[in-house]
Parts: sequence; structure tokens; C-alpha cells
Amino acid sequence: MSFHDGELQVQEKAGVLSDARRVGQRLRAAISPGAGTFLAERRLIVLAVEGEDALVWVTALSGTPGFLRPSGDGRKLTISASPAGTDPAAAALRPGSSVGLVAIDFAARRRFRVNGTVESIGSDLVVNVHEAYANCPKYIHAYRPLPDGQSQEPAPQTADQLEDEQRRWVERAEFFFLGTVHPEAGADASHRGGRPGFVHVIGTRELIWGDYPGNKLFNSLGNAAVHPAAGLLFLHPENGSTLQLTGKLEIDWTPEAAATIPAAERVLRFSIARVVETSGALSLRWARGEPSPFNPPAR
Repeated sequence: MSFHDGELQVQEKAGVLSDARRVGQRLRAAISPGAGTFLAERRLIVLAVEGEDALVWVTALSGTPGFLRPSGDGRKLTISASPAGTDPAAAALRPGSSVGLVAIDFAARRRFRVNGTVESIGSDLVVNVHEAYANCPKYIHAYRPLPDGQSQEPAPQTADQLEDEQRRWVERAEFFFLGTVHPEAGADASHRGGRPGFVHVIGTRELIWGDYPGNKLFNSLGNAAVHPAAGLLFLHPENGSTLQLTGKLEIDWTPEAAATIPAAERVLRFSIARVVETSGALSLRWARGEPSPFNPPAR
């Protein structure tokens, strides 16, 4: 694969250009048969998209096994689900939109990413695949699936800053999903995990977390280096509620900042522009399981 300017910039600054080239050889322009089987068994996929207002939103789509259907050649992914009309991601999705997708199996600590463009939207969402690749199991908590609960369609609560309970939610979180976009290369969605408290809330409109060692491709950070618009999605595993944040992502390369967070190679700072909380947005439920053995202390 070829890396875009932002990815190369971050890879060079991190001193991993050769490692990134080696790892990048695993990326494909189609979903392999084995990955297709994995996707067909999933009940959750997370989608990142940027709207015409330059705000990036991350949302969760769910269904019964089989709601994710790769084409025979792996170059299309059909998703039998779409965001609710009240979801801010819904207005951003249109034919030609760039989307980043990540499907995750918490219990098995497996995840698979797909980046592409929307071909059509209707009863199904059809995505033309540009990149498809697996990630390592690092930092994924082994949540155990529970019987479905009731999904709801309440009016989302919107604000421009975190309320007290939302702040506590973020500070207790063991994972979230990050969405970023490159102006030419397109959108990307990724999973971030750690011990409770790995995300630090500064005031009501700023979050920081440590960037732990990963696959060295720096897809998310490469996007943010040239286009800081980003979105976050926090899922509540026990009640299906979602917390969507949109704003800007900044990379802090200073050794002083990294030294404040165990195992962090650098620090990421997210400034909040808008907050959307939706109670019971998903019917999926999970019980808290074993934490990842790779997780460093939160502080």
C-alpha cells in the first residue's frame, strides 16, 4: 500500500518508517474469505463519517448475524442497518461519502477494519471497499455477550460540553472508538482501550489519553496530523447507551506530556465541539470480562 502525507509525517517523527512499510503489506483492497466469515458472524460494526459541516461523527450499527455481507470478490460490503434519523451521522451519510468501519468481537478480542466509500443508501448501506485489514488484539477487553435488552428511540440529548454524569462515564470507560478523516485518503475508524481512567477529562470540553504502542501504521494520527477534525464514540456495555463527541484531535509529542501517562509514546488531546447522548440506542448488552493483559496502568 502507499501511505498518505499525514501517515508518512507521523511515521517519520515516530521513527517507524521501515516497520510501517512492512506492516502495511498486510493491507488489502478487498475483504478476504476468512475475514468475510468473521464479519458475517458479527452483530456490531462502528462507522465514522465526516459531514458537509466538517464535523466527524462515529456511530454504532447492529443487527443479527448476517447483517454484514461482503460480496463474493470482497470489494463491496452490504450492511443491513443504518443510523437512526436522529443520529448526527445519518445526515453525513450520502453516496460518495468516505466511511471508516471497524467490526469487533469483544469476547474473542478480534477486530477488523474496512475503509471505503458509500455506493448507495436505502434499506441497506452498500460500501465500496478500498482498504481491509485486521488489527492485533491489544487493549481489547473480553466482554461477554448478554441477552439483548430493549433498544429505544429517545430524542438524543445534545450539548456543547460534558455534563457531570457524562464526565464520570468517560472517566470509567475501558474503551471507545475514534473516527478521523484525511481530505483525500478518506475516513478511518479505530478502537482504543485501556484500564478505567485511561481517558482523562480536563474541565468540560477536553479529553486526553496516552497513545500506546500499536501497529505503527498511524492511520488515525496520520489523518489528524493534516486534518484535525475527529469524532469519538463511547458505548455503555450494560445498557446500550451511546455518547458521541465531535471536535478536534491534537498530537502532543512533548516528552513531558508522555511522561505523565504510563506506557504512552505520545499524548492525544481532544477538544469537544458537540456532545450527543442517546439512552438505550443499542439492544446489544455485554458483561464486563477480563481486561486486556497489555493494558498499562491508567496513571
